[in-house]
Amino acid sequence: MNSGLPSSARGTDCQRSLRAAWLLLALGLGWWWVSVESHADEAGSVLVLYSRQSVESKEVADYYVSKRNIPTNQVIGLDVPLGDNISRPDYERLFQEELIRQLRDRGLMVFATDISPSKPGRPGRVLYRALYSKVRYIAICWGLPYRIYHDPNYDPNHLEEVFKMLPAHLQRNEGSVDGELALLPLAGRTTAWGPVRNPMYTTTNLSVIHPTNGVFAVTRIDAPTSKMAKALIDKSLAAERDGLNGRAYVDMRGLTAGSYVTGDLWLTNVATVARRHGYETVVDISPDTMSVAQPFAQVAVYAGWYAAGIDGPFKLPVVEFMPGAIAYHLHSFSAFALRSQEANWVGPLITKGATVTLGCIEEPYLELTPNIGLFVERLADQRANVGEAAMACQPVLSWQTVVIGDPLYRPFGRTFAELESDHRAEKNPALEWDLWRKANRQLLERRDPSEVLQELVAQPLSGKSALLSERIATVYAGLSQPQQAIEWGQRSLKRGGSPQQRGALMRRVAGWQKKVDPKGAMATLEQFAREFPGHPEILVVLQEEFELAQSLKRTTEAARIKSMIETLTPRSTNSPGSTPPAK
Repeated sequence: MNSGLPSSARGTDCQRSLRAAWLLLALGLGWWWVSVESHADEAGSVLVLYSRQSVESKEVADYYVSKRNIPTNQVIGLDVPLGDNISRPDYERLFQEELIRQLRDRGLMVFATDISPSKPGRPGRVLYRALYSKVRYIAICWGLPYRIYHDPNYDPNHLEEVFKMLPAHLQRNEGSVDGELALLPLAGRTTAWGPVRNPMYTTTNLSVIHPTNGVFAVTRIDAPTSKMAKALIDKSLAAERDGLNGRAYVDMRGLTAGSYVTGDLWLTNVATVARRHGYETVVDISPDTMSVAQPFAQVAVYAGWYAAGIDGPFKLPVVEFMPGAIAYHLHSFSAFALRSQEANWVGPLITKGATVTLGCIEEPYLELTPNIGLFVERLADQRANVGEAAMACQPVLSWQTVVIGDPLYRPFGRTFAELESDHRAEKNPALEWDLWRKANRQLLERRDPSEVLQELVAQPLSGKSALLSERIATVYAGLSQPQQAIEWGQRSLKRGGSPQQRGALMRRVAGWQKKVDPKGAMATLEQFAREFPGHPEILVVLQEEFELAQSLKRTTEAARIKSMIETLTPRSTNSPGSTPPAK
């Protein structure tokens, strides 16, 4: 990732040029604002695109239409070949011109048109401006191209003044198909070269995100396979029904100054919003990405940076993404190979089970990437849907960003009180997450932990839920009551829980036991070793167990554990992070 302003020179002259270019463009287009009702008949405001050259693309579109009850008149098949890339002329012909024609013919949009007269060496062109639009969102279905590749010989033939004012490193004409489609309501009026200022960036009035104000909210129902793309729809609907449940993980770099500190500030906002909404939030501020040994249980939100491809916990065979999970890794080329299950980030995150992600297909420069903190804030604080939040978090359009997910997916569409009430009435197992988040919010609001604890213990579900038993245990631990913490921790382990949840809790329980019950700690660590023999930190756990056996003078057990450690220890003990043999 390069900063858009990596030096003091770019921080002055280039920044002024870019601002001047955006200002000129804004003035030239004459932004106007029309407020619309953003929540009314959302299914009736989605335009669905698919490739007519692919049965699978059509199947994804049909599946989405059936699940969201979208009018069939708003489903358009395009004669666009499958693949990742498309040229700028083909995009203009197969996407832009064809869509404008069909939108008009179907009565979905009304455009005002102007003619820019021809000049020597520059042909005339039609300038469009949306006056009416029944559709507000575009959902691009699996298979359609996502990258318009750079063509140094392509002549945009218009808005040269704006183009020439852009800094040299932004004078490129590649970009995401999605970023161009977002500006379809202003076709012909924007330049194909460089980024275009997004008038909706940071907006808190989500209702103004509309074609009559110059933009479509564009996302993709896309993935490495069409089956995975369909699963995005199912997981979105499940999260709307049961809530976005789970925990939050934020992987920062610990920056406090410099041109890259912006990324850490965005991630800090993700953590702040997640905590405010009751999510247990783990924050890593080390320069490296999270360790593969980091407990990564029941993930609802992940945001981090900066590795070229999946790293840390994502290298595990299974990642515990919850239905509806939002995941983002900030990297210049995170979406370069969007449909790969292994390369970069966007494809692998979807493969591992995320429901929503976003990224860039080429070098965007840091300040021109999506503001992930703002994305999560709009979703959670304003109960926006993915399409609205995605538009509000992008500083520029006609650039490198793609957003994966159902544009209508609204993870926080119901209030906490509504979720809890509905789940109680339905006897929905998701109630345990409602009570978990409620307790977290109460503790964040400085409510007396003893009162919060009393309410949790009194819940009938606490006697059955591994999750709530775990939360009761950690509150007891925070009150320096280890015996009660151990008791409830063991109750949680007896009641099940996910593998990552259990592994993390076992090590917590063993830590509490070391102070008051070393024999119990040893038994818990032995249980961990049995359940998770391939854990990345199994040697660390065995070393702890060995030291306890020695302190308890259990020589036979100490010898057995020492033998296990020596068997598992790599032959070369000079490699970073290796664990020396037990002594």
